[in-house]
Amino acid sequence: MKRISFSLLFILFSGHLIAQLKIDNATFIIQPGATVTVMGDVTSNIDIQGTGKLQLKGTANQNVNMNGFSIPNLEIDNTANATLTGNAKIAADLLFTNGKIQLGNFNLTIAAGVAGTITNADNTRFVVTDGTGKLFKAGLGATAFTYPVGNTLTTYNPVSISNPPAGVADDIGVKALAQVYASGATGTAFTKEVVDASWEITEAVAGGSNLSITASWYATDELSGFNRNKAGLSYYIPTAGPTQGWDLLNSQTGIAAGTNPYSYTRTGISSLGVFAVGTRSVLAPLLVSPKVILQGSANTGTGIMLDGLRTVAVTSGGTTDATHGVIPTTEPYTGSASFTHSGSGGLETITPGIFGVFNVTNNDAIVDWVFVSIHDGITGAVVSTRAAFVQRDGDVVETDGVSPVNMAGNIPGNYFVSVRHRNHLGIRSAANMALAKTTSTAYDFSSAQAKAYQDPAITTNAAMAQSGPLFSMWGGNANQDIYVRATTQTLPPPLKPSDAAAILVILGNNSNATGGYTPGDINLDGYTRATTQTLPPPLKPSDAAAILVILGNSSNATRQEHRAN
Repeated sequence: MKRISFSLLFILFSGHLIAQLKIDNATFIIQPGATVTVMGDVTSNIDIQGTGKLQLKGTANQNVNMNGFSIPNLEIDNTANATLTGNAKIAADLLFTNGKIQLGNFNLTIAAGVAGTITNADNTRFVVTDGTGKLFKAGLGATAFTYPVGNTLTTYNPVSISNPPAGVADDIGVKALAQVYASGATGTAFTKEVVDASWEITEAVAGGSNLSITASWYATDELSGFNRNKAGLSYYIPTAGPTQGWDLLNSQTGIAAGTNPYSYTRTGISSLGVFAVGTRSVLAPLLVSPKVILQGSANTGTGIMLDGLRTVAVTSGGTTDATHGVIPTTEPYTGSASFTHSGSGGLETITPGIFGVFNVTNNDAIVDWVFVSIHDGITGAVVSTRAAFVQRDGDVVETDGVSPVNMAGNIPGNYFVSVRHRNHLGIRSAANMALAKTTSTAYDFSSAQAKAYQDPAITTNAAMAQSGPLFSMWGGNANQDIYVRATTQTLPPPLKPSDAAAILVILGNNSNATGGYTPGDINLDGYTRATTQTLPPPLKPSDAAAILVILGNSSNATRQEHRAN
């Protein structure tokens, strides 16, 4: 291929250069209104002068190596794209007509002020940040600048940034990343609950920024579990210590703007680094590890519960499935009139069709879903909820079956913690406790009656049942109120249907019917029965009889929840 090297003053009014353009220590001027069209590569070790335009219009990928020097105006009109092989600056406008420009490991800087612009970018024409290179806007100030970036030739995730007067104008650079990672720019990539892209944003001079950032994406970028009505823009705090990690709070989430593309805006940003859009995965973690025993499945005196809900074989359409028994893969509390999610809670799930969390058979085997809340450490008001699993040994864990419960989206501080279950009376910690972002706080309700809040106004029962040295949540609450009753009665008020009667209602008022995973399954064996029967097998005591046992075989007895907000 022919090379053209300019070593003298050369002024172009317009023209076509079929071969490569190489400028070697020469003065090269493109006059106002003139266009120089290049079909090959561009190399220069000096600024291109003038106010005219350099047009890339090849039929194959064109390499551009400006060695850090500037082009007055650059037009990308090449469907085969262009690639930076050295840093470059644009003194005025970067115009997209066809194709993209790939940065690789080099930076592209747009001039400061209103003169430095990018024109005609969209999801087919943009800057590809496929290496370590970034797109910079020099001297970014109060006027918003849109960075039309994507990590690959097929992903477009622009971000708009302004630096209002409270901030100091600075050279702000952006690189789009392929995914959202657990440790910001590194670590395991999230596979759900996020927009499948993130942005690394940097400043030339550390400190002084006060950015407003608007991140955009398309519906095709959304991974499973992402909720654009309850998400936001999160920043990864890289400094090792108790605050490290994603920082998004529930108070900073909301409804996305726009309609495909969508966007979230966050203001007052002074610390730069990696940003991502998502829900739970990029919320600030807040960890707690409660331990509770469910009376309905308690194996008396051992401290280890039975896991009948997990092991019971389910037959449907002639096929028996013992993969996960009757425990649902999505939590059962959303939509219930007796349970109200708040904060980031609701619709917790395991990966559909993948039941590994239910395959554990030792003391860490899953017994059922429970409903965890954290409460304001002073007022006791519910701050946030989370559906989680309880293991046979009583440990309450995340939906992966092993991790501490993450009450995501809340700041570290002092909270009360409560645990409820779909047919047990709830309990709340007697005192508030310090919860942190990176270290989980353990709280063993089962170790002492005093661990649970005791309402002095309730004289019928303590907050928890006692079995040997252990304490458990009262079972038998089939109608999901705050009482356990074998008969309909008015003492103590209010008048409520009995839980035994509720079981019959669940079974369609057919005393010989059998149900599965319902609030009426008091002993948590996978069957709901109003009477002891053998059809279908096996022979099991009725759940109505189990309620009477819980009440000490006194049909007029009552167990009441010691609820505090």
